[in-house]
This record gives sequence, C-alpha cells and structure tokens, in this order.
Amino acid sequence: MTAVAATRPRRRTRNSLNKESIVQAALDILNEEGIDGLSMRRIAEKLDCSVASPYSHFKSQQDIIKIIISQGEAQLTETLRASRLNGKNAYEKLTLIARAYYDFSGNNQELHKVMFNTVHGHMHRKAFPKLPTSYRVFLETIRAGVRSGEFQIKEEDYPSLARTMYSWMYGIIVLDMTGMLKKRGIGDPLDEGFLFFRKILLDKE
Repeated sequence: MTAVAATRPRRRTRNSLNKESIVQAALDILNEEGIDGLSMRRIAEKLDCSVASPYSHFKSQQDIIKIIISQGEAQLTETLRASRLNGKNAYEKLTLIARAYYDFSGNNQELHKVMFNTVHGHMHRKAFPKLPTSYRVFLETIRAGVRSGEFQIKEEDYPSLARTMYSWMYGIIVLDMTGMLKKRGIGDPLDEGFLFFRKILLDKE
C-alpha cells in the first residue's frame, strides 16, 4: 500500500448516514447553488459518500425536496404565528404576519422558490394535500377580525380576502426577487398594499 493510499481518508459508509443529515446537505446545496445545483450526486459529494448511499434512505431526489418543502412550510408558519403575537389588534397582526412572510422569503430565497415555484408546485401539493398552514395564518387572522367586528366585511367574504392578500404577498415577493421593484424606484413594497387593505378592512361604507 502506498503512503498516499494509506493516508487517504475513508469515504462515509451508508450506515453512517441518516435522513436528517441527507436533508440538511440537500438544503445547504439548495441555499448555496439553487435548485439547479441539487442532485443526488451533489448530495453524495457534500457528504463524502458514494452516490448509492443517499438512495438507501430516499427513493429519489423528489422525496428529499418534499421534506424540504414540509420543513420550510413549518418554519414559515411558526414565524408568522410568532409575529402575530406582537399585534395589538387584528389589523396590526395582519400587517405583522405579512411583514414576517416578506422577510422570510428574503432570508430564504432559494427555499421559498422551491416551496412555491410552479415547477415544483406538485411537490407542495403532495406535502400539503390541504391548505398550506402559512396561508391558514392569514385566514385565521382575517376571520378573527371579522368576528370581533373590527373588520368591516361580511363573514362570507373573508376567505376570498385571505386568498387575495396571500396572492398579493406572493406577487410582491416575486417582483422583489426579480428586481422589478428596485427598477421602478419603489421604497417599502408593502406600504402601498397595507393602505389598500386598510381601506377594505377598516373603512365603514
């Protein structure tokens, strides 16, 4: 045996891996290189193991992405619910969760792209066959404002308003990620929307 071979570090065996380490490696790659850089081969390189090793825990890369989406949704939902606690009333809570959602997308751009990108949208539906829990935070907050009498809309209208606000948030995030808002010289991209929703929710006819 040569000196080089004797000092060469051994590659990790599949028995030394677990699902958590594989998912974390995939998430690290996603954050560093984007979805195009993610592959089972790249995960194996990151973990210094054979390409076959990750397959002993996951059937495919899609199964790993599904877990990443699920964990991302849980993290986002927890963030939104925590931010809501600081609001003094329903409208303030709504602005706080919108701001938290915007900040989360900015701090986790590649993760957010995978969570809500239309290319991987079917993966999100597999991870969440029902409504995303992050959307439910918007829905619950608007419903509470309606039932308390703070919001001046009919109760049957609150689901459509929740969808509208959630869609607005997604649109703002996409425009910001593509640089469109900066090109138009828009300052705080949420202020304009907040004024619009304030009129709908608080102004009496």
